[in-house]
Amino acid sequence: MSDGRLQELCERIYSTNQHVRFAGVITKMGRLVAGGMRPDLESLEDKEDSSKLYVQFALMTEMRKDFDSTFGKAIYSFTEREKIKLASFPLDDNHILRVSIEKEEKDHAQIIQGILDIIGTPILS
Repeated sequence: MSDGRLQELCERIYSTNQHVRFAGVITKMGRLVAGGMRPDLESLEDKEDSSKLYVQFALMTEMRKDFDSTFGKAIYSFTEREKIKLASFPLDDNHILRVSIEKEEKDHAQIIQGILDIIGTPILS
C-alpha cells in the first residue's frame, strides 16, 4: 500500500466520528508511516513515548499471530484505559491501523464497526 493511500485511510477514519483523536498506520516494526493526531488536538504522551507505544503495538500485534492457527486471525483489538480508548486493526502483513478514541465517547462499538466497514473497502487493495 502506498503512503498516500494509507494517509487517505486515516482521513476517512477521522471523518467517522469527532471523538477519534488519533488515526495512524504503523509498520510491523513500529514506525508511523501515515496519519497521526487529529490536527486540533494534542497527544497525551510526548513524542518519545509515542515511538515506544508504536513499537509496543507492533509487537503485540505480531505476538497475537502465534494463535492465528488456533483462534483465527485477529480482526481488531480494543483496550479501554482510564483516560482513553485504543483500537488496533491489522491491515496486511506489514501495516497496523492504530486508533485512539476520547474516553467520553459512549458508542465506541459504532466507531469500530465504521472502521471495519472502511478497511473492508477496496481502498486497501
